[in-house]
Amino acid sequence: MIASVFAYNNYRFSKYNFVDFNELIFYEKSEIFIPNDDRYELFIFSSNQPNNYTILNSLQKDHKILAVDLHQKRIKSNNTVNYITSDINTILKLMGIFNITHIPSSLQIVKQGDGRYKQDSKINKI
Repeated sequence: MIASVFAYNNYRFSKYNFVDFNELIFYEKSEIFIPNDDRYELFIFSSNQPNNYTILNSLQKDHKILAVDLHQKRIKSNNTVNYITSDINTILKLMGIFNITHIPSSLQIVKQGDGRYKQDSKINKI
């Protein structure tokens, strides 16, 4: 009985991947990033690779883009893109949560509660 409850919970929670920005701390320049929008396009990239800005311009503009830089360059945010970074362990945890194996990649996340966001699209390998 206990095994079946455990298996059901694993199955139920494996459908959706969640990130909690209260637990994983990211920085926007020198300030702690606090998400305010209901939906983001999460873009994981490395700023030392070419064509990142071309890719950013081609992403969907229906909502703000959260650009997570693996190279950890502190790029200034603008009206459409929030550039965030953190230590490599935090970035690797984020990549593990969403099972991201290719850089650059993007996916949509939607707000589920205070600082908690749920994956709302498949991962786009760019």
